[in-house]
Formats: sequence, C-alpha cells, structure tokens
Amino acid sequence: MTFLADSIPTGRDDPLYAKGQGQLQKGEWREAISTFEELQRRYPDSSAAQQALQQAQLHASIDGGRRVRARWTTLRFWPVILRLAIIAAIGFLVFTGGTLLVARVQPILLQAQETQHMQQLMVEARAFLEAGDLSAAESRYTEILAAEPANEEALQAVAIIEEENLVETLYAEAVALDDAGDVDAAMESYLELSELRAGFRDIDRRMAAITGAKKLEQLFAEANAAYDIGDVEAAIAAYEAVRERNVAFEQELVEGRLVELYFGIGDEIVKREPPSLEELSVALEAFSKALSLDPRNQLVGRERQLLKLYLEGQTAYYEERWTDAAAALRVVYDTRPGYLGDTVLNLLYESYVRSGDLYRAAGDNYLAYAHYLKAQDLPVADKSFVEGRLFYVRPLLTPTPTPVPTATPRPAYAGPPATPVPLSRYKNKIAFIADYPNLGEVWVMDPDGTNRRRLGRSASLRDQFEDLEDEERYAPEGDRFAFVQSPGGDDPNHQIFITIPVDQRDSSGTWFTQLTWLDALTSDPVWSPDGTLIAFVSGAIDSDDIWIVNVESSAGPQPLTANPWEWERHPTWSPESDRIVFWSNRNGLKQLYVMNVDGSEVINISNTAWDEYDPIWIK
Repeated sequence: MTFLADSIPTGRDDPLYAKGQGQLQKGEWREAISTFEELQRRYPDSSAAQQALQQAQLHASIDGGRRVRARWTTLRFWPVILRLAIIAAIGFLVFTGGTLLVARVQPILLQAQETQHMQQLMVEARAFLEAGDLSAAESRYTEILAAEPANEEALQAVAIIEEENLVETLYAEAVALDDAGDVDAAMESYLELSELRAGFRDIDRRMAAITGAKKLEQLFAEANAAYDIGDVEAAIAAYEAVRERNVAFEQELVEGRLVELYFGIGDEIVKREPPSLEELSVALEAFSKALSLDPRNQLVGRERQLLKLYLEGQTAYYEERWTDAAAALRVVYDTRPGYLGDTVLNLLYESYVRSGDLYRAAGDNYLAYAHYLKAQDLPVADKSFVEGRLFYVRPLLTPTPTPVPTATPRPAYAGPPATPVPLSRYKNKIAFIADYPNLGEVWVMDPDGTNRRRLGRSASLRDQFEDLEDEERYAPEGDRFAFVQSPGGDDPNHQIFITIPVDQRDSSGTWFTQLTWLDALTSDPVWSPDGTLIAFVSGAIDSDDIWIVNVESSAGPQPLTANPWEWERHPTWSPESDRIVFWSNRNGLKQLYVMNVDGSEVINISNTAWDEYDPIWIK
C-alpha cells in the first residue's frame, strides 16, 4: 500500500507547483488558481495539487481579491517607517526654529517698513512744499511729526507753512477790501503784508494802483477847482495830467471840458483886435487840440478851417503869391465877412489888385480887369487904389484880345499854338494849364510827361476845357453826378454829394445823398471811369490833399497824399481807373504829378520852372 502510494506522482516536482507557490506568496490569487488548475489536470490524482488549488481558492475568497503581500515586502516596510519618522523630526525642528526666527526677525522688518514709509512721506512733503501745495505738504509733515515729534525738518517746514498760510490769508483779505472799494483799509493790509513778505505776488502793483488812483482823484479835484474859478491854464494842465494817467477816467467830462477850454483860448485870440501872427498860431494849435478830442465838433472844425485858410492866405500874401492869397482869403471872407475885423477884407482887396497887376503885366488885360473888378466890389473905405487901374485898363479891352507872350525863351517851349483841334480828340493825353509862355495857356502831353504840345488859350479852348471838367463829375453811365454843398445851416465845410438816379428815387422826393462827413472843406469831386470811386480834395488833415471814397461800399474816405502844408488839388482819373493825376505845390511850384490809385509811386511829370496845374486826363 505504502509503496503504491509512494509510486503515485504528486506534481510537487513540477515547475508549475513552484510557480503557483510563488504567485501565492505575491498574493496573485487568480494567477495561482490558474496555475494549480493546470497542475491538477496534469496530476489528477495528486492530493498536493488539489490542496494547493484549494489553498489558492480560499485566499481568493477571504481576501476578496486583495493581494497578499509577499514576505519580502513585509520585511522591508520598516525602513520606510524609519524614513518617515526622520522627515517628521526634521519638520518639527524646522517649524520650531522658524517660529523662533520669525519672533526675532519680524520687529526688524516692521521697523524697516516704517522707516521706508517715513522716507516716502518726507519726499512727498518736500515735493508738495516746493510746488506750493501747502495743504498736501502740511498733512504729510503732520504725519511725520506724529511718528517723530522731534523731526527738525518737519518742524521747520510746518512753521514755514503756517507763515505762508498767514500771508495767504492776509492777501485774500486785502484783495477783498480792494475789490470792495475800501482802498484805505486795503492799503493798510498791503503794507502789513509787505512787512511780512516784501514783493509778495502783485501787492506792489496793487499798492501802486491805489496810490495812482488817489493821485488821479487829487488831480481831477484840482482840475475841477481851477475850472470853477476860471484858471484856464491850470485847469488844462490838470485835465491833461488826468488823461495822461488814465484816458478812460471820467473821459466824457474831462474831454468835454478840454474841448471847451481849448476852443475858448482860440476863440478869444481870434476876437482880439488885431491878433498877432504868433497869437493866431497859438489859436490854430488850440483849435487843433480841441478838434482832436472831438473830431465831429462842427463849431471847432469850422473855426479851425477858417483860421487855417486865413493863415495860408496871409502866408501867400507876404510871399507875393497874389492869386493863391486871393483864393484862400476869398473863402474866409465869403464864409464870414467880418472875420478878424477888417484884416481879411483889406488883404483880399490888395491881393486882387496885385494879381490883376500880374495879369496886366503878362498882357492879359481881360483877366487883369476881372481881378480889378473883384477888388472894386469889396466894401473897403478907399477904392482909389483899384479905380485908377480900372481907368487905365478899360481902353485896352478889345473884342479879340491879343495876348502878349513873354519874350524870354524856355528850354521846354513847344513853338506856336497848334492848328485848332477839338480837345476831346486827344485821347489818353493829359490836358492842363501852363503859365508859359503866357499865363493860362492850354497844353497837352502824354501821361509820362513826354510829347508836350502847346494848344493856346482861345475862348473855344477854355470852353472845351471847362466842358471836360464838368464831364469828370458824372458817373460813366451818365445817370449820376457828384457835387459839393454845405450839409446844412451855416456849416462852411462843404461835403461831397451824389445824385440818385431818377428810377431809384423814393416817394420822399430826395434826389441826392451825402457821401462824406469830413471836418473840413471838400472840393473837386471826379468820378472814376469804372464807376466805383470818386477822387476829391479835402483839408481834413492839415492841408488840401487828394482823397478817394468808394461809391459802392460803406467804407469811409481815405487820404492818398497826407502832407503837413503842401496843397494837392484838381485830381483826374486815367481811362483804366488805376492812376490819378493832380497838381501840387510840394516843390514850391505848381506841378503835375501822377500816382497809383492807392497813393503809391508819386511821379512829377511836369519838371518845369513855371506853374502847371488843373490837369484833365482825356478819356
């Protein structure tokens, strides 16, 4: 039996048995079951194979599929636990050391942060103080002092800020008083502030303004006091001082009284019997000052113009320019016959007689006779001076006067008069009057002064010349013409007027409109060929000058030849309306000049040793 049992194979020696045991040790129950099942198929009668299979199945059912750790793994778990214990110990030591380290380092860190914060506050405080933001600077210095009460810089800065705030408060209070008109209290505050901070902001200017205002009030009071007692010289000096300090101060009253005082000076001189030439110059200056203050004052303008004309006539009289003297004095006499007593009348009388003598000496008995008659018509007490000349010249008058030319030849002499040709045929030439070789002859020349031609002085030429002068006053369409007349009343300052075309007149019946409002006489209006401008003469600026005014716009008249004493008269337009010819005595003689329409490029086109005047540019 025993032999038989021993002879049955058990499978223990089979490699599958060792493999299954290894899987059991590793806890690989399913793999072990599979291995032992294979082993049992090989050895169906082996109880060892069956036991091994049952053991594997048991472990599998107990462990629920958990792996049974191998013995060698269980044996090595202790080193892991040892390492974990070491790590925990190290962590404990680190935690304990860190806590001790934080306890020691944290106060140092906090102190460093506080120091940095103070430094930042100081930087900001300095910047705000430098920029003038006192409020922001003060808040930061206050915070610094809360942490460091003995901080010297912060203490000094706060003291400065407090002083600045005091100065600002004083300044605001002073300005408020100043603006409210309490200048005395404001001045006291400015002075107090100046002691604390000299030159602060604009206090010097404000104190100077208050001082100036007080001085202005004082001058105004002195001027009024002098005016009230009739001290003209002192009143003028004080009122002018007021205007010099502040032209807008009581401007209407100050300028009104100055006009009154200046006019009074001039008027008083003119009414003296007789005033001297020096006194009349003072009167003219007084009238001019009054007119500069009130340019539209017609009374002042009229008196100034009359005196100016008289002085021009008187100057011409003493220079023996008799025709010029008679022209100026005649305007004065016609405007006011009793002006300066009998002075104007007597000078005018002698100027007519002497100019008649000139014409008689030149052989023009008709013009001489005309001037003698004008002298005879004047209401002088003794007319014997002119009556003898009339007695002499009357027998010399014939229906066809024979001119007596001057014997002395001149370089520019152009020979005998040309064969009569209608004056209007000389297109784009300039006709004019020349006093060579005889007084009052008609000549023509090119616009540049060349090709001069003497036409003579026949009655026919004179009539044609006057017709061309009249045509100059008409607009190119012929539906309007320009003329001069007084604006109304006894105003001697004649102005330029133009007629209104018939189809444009309204129901009021007005047939003309005023074009100029100058404070002086105007004359010689001529219409440009393009119809837009009128050139004329006015004495609104010191002497007779050429002016232009635009007919189509509201722009006022503009002077083209503003001179202190010279006369420019008798303008005439070029056919293209771009140039103007006129005569002027700017070089001592009457000469013809041409200029652009803006007054530029003035050229003498006469250049003669005798008078040439009254040009007409023939269109």
